[in-house]
Amino acid sequence: MENDFIIEKPFNNYLQTWVDYYFFIEIPVDKLKLNEEFVFPFPRITFGYFFEHPFLVTNHSINENYSAEMIISRISTNQISVKPLTDKVKIIGAHIKPYALALLTNDNISEKPWIIKTEDLFKKEAKRFKKKIDSCSNPKEMFTEVENVFLSSVLTKDLSTVINAIDLIEEEKGNISISKLSENTGVSTRTLRNHFYKSVGCSPKEYIMLVKLRQSIYQMKYSPDSLTSVSYSQNFADQAHFTNTVKNIIGTHPKEIRKNLPNFRFLQF
Repeated sequence: MENDFIIEKPFNNYLQTWVDYYFFIEIPVDKLKLNEEFVFPFPRITFGYFFEHPFLVTNHSINENYSAEMIISRISTNQISVKPLTDKVKIIGAHIKPYALALLTNDNISEKPWIIKTEDLFKKEAKRFKKKIDSCSNPKEMFTEVENVFLSSVLTKDLSTVINAIDLIEEEKGNISISKLSENTGVSTRTLRNHFYKSVGCSPKEYIMLVKLRQSIYQMKYSPDSLTSVSYSQNFADQAHFTNTVKNIIGTHPKEIRKNLPNFRFLQF
């Protein structure tokens, strides 16, 4: 399904530091293998505009539904599924670093809802963006408009403690203790936790788990390793611990995830 979406790195040098990439998808729903999918827990924030083809996003952990037209998700370990509400999928969006919401608002990220209306975040810029994006003739023009709304909304902040901690976690692929993380960033574990809740929306421990799960899913997709090998290589105590963690967060057994990995993922590619 790779030909049905386009991925582009940011054009702006500054945005390259906190935006992973932009993406565009346009595909009929009948080409999808599954009509509804659980979203893999993902240590990134997703911005998405769904044009006139909204999605039903369901948070099974808190039993809430949301019809998504233009949203930004925040870091979450809840069970979330997505389902198209029309006969077509059309999305322009971006995957951005976990602390990026803190660059777009002064609010405590842990107090923000699990799905944030982009209008609440960008105010008048959101209306301008929708008007501009709907008149674009190709994905590159759309990506430029995404850049413009980010650049016009970004705040100047010192997030060095959180950024350094996240860089360490990802360099170690989640295999680092909170005490070691605290030592390397030069702050107490309590201060580090407070920084994470305020700027990321979760604890360092939760973020480490998300990184480990991402590594596990990547290993399941690109290697023939058994689930036991995946469990131990990602420092889970055993396969049972790994399986229970995956089922609790994603809602699906790792065997089912591995079987469906070649299929199209709505928001994660």
